[in-house]
Parts: sequence; structure tokens; C-alpha cells
Amino acid sequence: MPSWEVHFGLRLATGAQNIVEDLAKIHALASVIRGIPIPPPVQQRLDRLNIMRAVRGTTGIEGTELSEEEVSQIVDSPVDFAVLGPDREREEQEARNANALMRFVGEYMKNHPDASLTEPLLLRFHEILTDGINYEYNEPGRYRSHAVNVGPYRPPSTREAVRDLMTEFFTWLNTGLPSTWDPVLRAIIAHFYVVSIHPFGDGNGRTSRAVESFLLYKAGVNVRGYYSLANYYYQHRDEYIYHLNDIQMRGGVDLTPFASFALRGLVQELESVHNEVLEEVRVLAFRDYARRTLADAGKLGNPAGDRQLQLLTELASRPVSVRALRSGSDPLARFYRGVTQRTLSRDLNYLREQNLVSLVGDELRARVDLMTQFTA
Repeated sequence: MPSWEVHFGLRLATGAQNIVEDLAKIHALASVIRGIPIPPPVQQRLDRLNIMRAVRGTTGIEGTELSEEEVSQIVDSPVDFAVLGPDREREEQEARNANALMRFVGEYMKNHPDASLTEPLLLRFHEILTDGINYEYNEPGRYRSHAVNVGPYRPPSTREAVRDLMTEFFTWLNTGLPSTWDPVLRAIIAHFYVVSIHPFGDGNGRTSRAVESFLLYKAGVNVRGYYSLANYYYQHRDEYIYHLNDIQMRGGVDLTPFASFALRGLVQELESVHNEVLEEVRVLAFRDYARRTLADAGKLGNPAGDRQLQLLTELASRPVSVRALRSGSDPLARFYRGVTQRTLSRDLNYLREQNLVSLVGDELRARVDLMTQFTA
């Protein structure tokens, strides 16, 4: 069975053009995202969305297949409430632990912004991730004392070898050559080495991705929320495994392909977050624009104008069926209780005349797209 002798002399072409370009994109996107002012409720919604993606991704890579709805229910429910039932208790606990770890990292970095990755911290990550789960031969927060196989790959086999390699890893990462690298590269390569040493009885993949996310947070990439590459790795699982195996199984000596793969993923993840943040800003801008438009027309301060503004405020977040408005089956219909259908038609016609809404078939939408006229 193949066994890579883990060492810290692998090549990494930090000056390769694609590496340099992707790092520039990552830092530019992170800087823009950090600089966009958004209200706390919007930030909380984005945080929740990012955590849900990361939980689903990091557990999915290990074979725990959860739907977005299941992850949402688990994240939102009390810890003593069973969402998935007794036959899926382990899957649910893995998701809860992944969520707990991500929140721990976010809180820890707020209180210790200059913290480095240390052995006690990594052991704490593993303890949180495997707490309350009966993995065979696994002790939460403790290195393994037995040999393991990862598919056909055989990591270091003894507790002494694991301890020695992990000691060397922390010294190398914090004071060796990686200390001169871009911190995003350090995060990615740290992930590779932790998963390759495989220091625990179980939970190694999740712990290595937690290490990566922690270091990305420290690098300023995660300041707006807990962004994780786990979602990208999950969506490209075969390529993720291929790049890990290239060294572990096939004797590769170059970490550049794995780093390039991860950097492409981080660019995509940050572009997605950037677009989500901008969409939230457009919604906020539209609401202000709608208020000003109605105020300039002298509509505010009377029942019709106030009703129209309330409708536009919520319509900015989602479209609605006119049929559902008329029948009262949509929550937005509450603004028209006690008024006639004719009043509803008059309001909608007025808002269309002001170019504040559009009607395609039966679907009524706020004209959030108008906000592009105010961009450069």
C-alpha cells in the first residue's frame, strides 16, 4: 500500500503568473467586501448563508449528504432537538459540530485577532468537531495512537511519528519558509499538510479545512463572514481528491497544482459573496430611492402612499404574484386588507407609471435593476 513519507520540502511556485493573479483578485475582492457598509440584519443573513454552505460542504466531502433545508433546520434548532431522527443522529451531530466550530473560530478571532495557529488551538478544533460522536478509535482533541489507512494512502503510523511531524509542522508554518508566503497560500498549504499527516482517529478532513478557514480569517479574507472553501471542495470533490492524491499516492513533489485549484475556488467563492453583498446594497438603495420618489410626489403621509411604500419595501426582496395579492394568500396582501380590488389596481398602476415596479405575466417585481443607473 502506498505510503508518502511526509516532509516539508515540496515545491510551491509562489511567483507563477496564475498564482499571483488569483491572489491579487482575492485580496481585491476581500478589500471591497470589507469596505461595503451593510446593516447588522443583512450581515447576519449573509453569515448564516455562508455558515450553511460551509457546514454542508465540509460534511458532504466526508460522505454526510445533507440538503440545504436540513442544514438550515439543524443550524436554527436547539441542540437538544432532533431534526433528522435517531437513524441519522451522527449526521446531525456532525453538522452541529461543524456549525459550532465555525462560530468558535469567528468569536475566537474577534477576541484574539493576532493569534497564530498553535497545537492547543488545532486540538480544540478537533475536539469541537468530533464531540459527542462515537467514532471508533477516535479521542476528541487527542492525536491517534494507531495506524490508519485513507483509501489506499497510509499516513504516518505511530503516535510518536504523528507528534513529531505535527511539532515540525507548527515550527515550519509559523517560522519557516511559509512565514514569507502570502497568508492565503499559507492557509491552503496548512490544510494540505494537516490532512496528509492525518493526526487524528477521525475528523481529519474537517479539522484540516477548519485550519484553512482559521488562517483565511486571520488573513482578512473572512472578516465579513465565515467564508470557507469547503463548499467549493464539495462541488469539485473529484478534483479535490485528485490533487491530494497526486502527492500522497503518485509521488508528486509540487504543491502548485493544489494551490492553484484552491485559489480558483476562493476567487469564485469571494465573487459569489461580493455579488450577494452588492445585491443587498442594491435592495437598500432601491428602498431609499422608492421613498424619495414617493415623497417628491407628495404621496407620503397619506394612507395610499404609505401603503405603496410598505409594499415596495418588501417587494424589493422578492417578487409576488398579483393573483396572490388579490386573493390574500401572500403575506404582502396584508397591506390591502380592508381596501377594494380597485384600490389595489390603482396602486399597482401608479407604481408602474413611476417605473418602480414591473409586471411580467402575473409576477410583480420591484425595479431594483434601476439602481445600476447610479453606478459608474
